[in-house]
Amino acid sequence: EIEVQRTDHKLRGWRLVRSARQPVFPSNAPTRWLEICATPADLARQISPPGQFLMKLSHFSLRRPLSSYAAVRVWIGHAVRNRHYQLRRRRIEKLAYLDLGCGDNPHASFVNLDYLWHPRIDVCWDITRGLPWADGTFRGIFSEHCLEHFDLPSAQALLREVRRVLRPGGVFRVIVPDGEIYLRAYVAQRDGQAGREFPYQTHEIADPQWTPMTSVNRLFYQDRESLFGHRVIYDRALLATQLKAAGFSSIAPRAFREGADPDLLIDSPSRQVESLYVEASAPSAA
Repeated sequence: EIEVQRTDHKLRGWRLVRSARQPVFPSNAPTRWLEICATPADLARQISPPGQFLMKLSHFSLRRPLSSYAAVRVWIGHAVRNRHYQLRRRRIEKLAYLDLGCGDNPHASFVNLDYLWHPRIDVCWDITRGLPWADGTFRGIFSEHCLEHFDLPSAQALLREVRRVLRPGGVFRVIVPDGEIYLRAYVAQRDGQAGREFPYQTHEIADPQWTPMTSVNRLFYQDRESLFGHRVIYDRALLATQLKAAGFSSIAPRAFREGADPDLLIDSPSRQVESLYVEASAPSAA
């Protein structure tokens, strides 16, 4: 029996309650595991119908698709993750673009990869084990708010894998939370400068204990102890340095839905307010 339940009145964390008889995660796994379920709206997207924040398989309903149950998604994920048969699906055989860490926002013209399984992804994969494609497979790779969930050594290894599976001259469009936006907002508010707010500040200041440092901590330490928390926050210089070390060339800052390859411009509008946009290319063949 599995249930997901709220852990505090601020709706910041969620906890997996699992029976000793059949645990879902290893015994040393943290209990605050659903970083993606940081708000009621996020959780509603994971388990439907919206508003059902406590779920047990014993409360099964024929009116709901089986795959809409969070517990079922966890079990399927364990069964299919890193299985190579997923790569033989006809839908993705000729696709030239990869969405790395698509979450609940897949795109029809991309191979959609994520660690967490749901019915609309193509490949359920743990990318810390590398990418399961041959060198030079993709014309372009898109990744939005994924890289920050890995420590720097793991992120560097992933970036090298991204470069490997890109064709020569192929474009990698990477979008991450922009630490500079938050730090500049903090300094401005500390110094009494009006007009510079944090991203999503209007939702946070309802908390009577909110201060500018609250928003900084939300970004830098978001569910750090969970399986999917933030590990590294980037600014333009750090991201460019990591891309260069991974062997990319033509590293350039971009703006929302502006870039070298129109097919890669699938940025989420809801992320624009806090995001850093960078593109880099795999070196062209000699």
